[in-house]
Amino acid sequence: MALTAMKPSIRSGLRWGWVALAACLLAGCAGLAPRPGASISGSATYRERVALPPDAVFEATLEEVPRADAPATVVASTRVASPRVPIGFVIGYDPSRIDASKRYAVRGRITLNGQLMFTSDSAHPVLGADGARRVEMLLRRVAGGAAAGEPRRMLGLYRYMADAASFLDCGSGDQFPITPDGEGPALQASYVEARAVPGEPQLVSVDARIVMRAPEPGGAPRPALQIERVIGLSAQTQCAAPTGAATLDNTHWKLVSLRGRPAAAAPERQREPHLILQAAQHRVVGSSGCNRLSGSYTADGDRLTFARSVGTLMACRDGMEQERVFLDTLGLVARWRIDGQRLTLLDERGATLLQFEALVLR
Repeated sequence: MALTAMKPSIRSGLRWGWVALAACLLAGCAGLAPRPGASISGSATYRERVALPPDAVFEATLEEVPRADAPATVVASTRVASPRVPIGFVIGYDPSRIDASKRYAVRGRITLNGQLMFTSDSAHPVLGADGARRVEMLLRRVAGGAAAGEPRRMLGLYRYMADAASFLDCGSGDQFPITPDGEGPALQASYVEARAVPGEPQLVSVDARIVMRAPEPGGAPRPALQIERVIGLSAQTQCAAPTGAATLDNTHWKLVSLRGRPAAAAPERQREPHLILQAAQHRVVGSSGCNRLSGSYTADGDRLTFARSVGTLMACRDGMEQERVFLDTLGLVARWRIDGQRLTLLDERGATLLQFEALVLR
């Protein structure tokens, strides 16, 4: 029926309807529900019987599951301000961004004033073979998060590649970029010296806090890791703990005894003296206490010798005397012996010079 043949009231209603539809399309139709099949729904809760502050924010993200140790790609996300538990949410997404050959998962978190309070323990698979489009998440409280503002001990896989550092938390499976402040640059320098293959992950133990940082100017803040202290850097490339007796090569050996005397504890913000012998390159890296060290070594049976080491030339307020003795003693090493998790280095006559313990990162 022609529009001119309609009653004036009908004609007016249709005209206003077209105007409203056009306005909606131009504005993005924010109030309309996503197309069927273009959304993921779910709910999130936590075990603690505490109410969330009014300024808390819940965020759920739909992410492409990355290959091992690669950063995740966020496909879509949603935010709920002043959430009440259980938190219901819907993530609308563009179906054209979904690749049937890839895997996807949903993660959730609650922040307060930019600090992480709760986070999902693991990723929740969606859009896979079973076509899951709803998830139920149990969030865990982040120790040292928004409530306390204190760093916490974390164990994870660190890697630096393409001018970007990342940390894969062994406990939760969450991946974080590393902020450029704090001890981040020091960890990067230690990793670059100790890694056997560029870009290869290495197991590290750190004291760190999770903060919200924008990855680029004007971008939305995302969780990132601010390193407060480096506890240990291992040659391990996976989270699983090694089994059996320690091996000479590719083990983080922490100095415990120097010429018959216990090694002094590392001063605050200094690394403890340690060695990592990299078998592939016959290269030794580590720390003499104040400075990082690197050099070469030769091993044949129970015989072991170190070439003169090179390292940084910093001057520290504490530990310089022990560092000098440590470096001088390495040049006297002729043999080695391992008993369980303890490495003993001896001179040519069989006298004990240095003792180390395998550092099991936790």
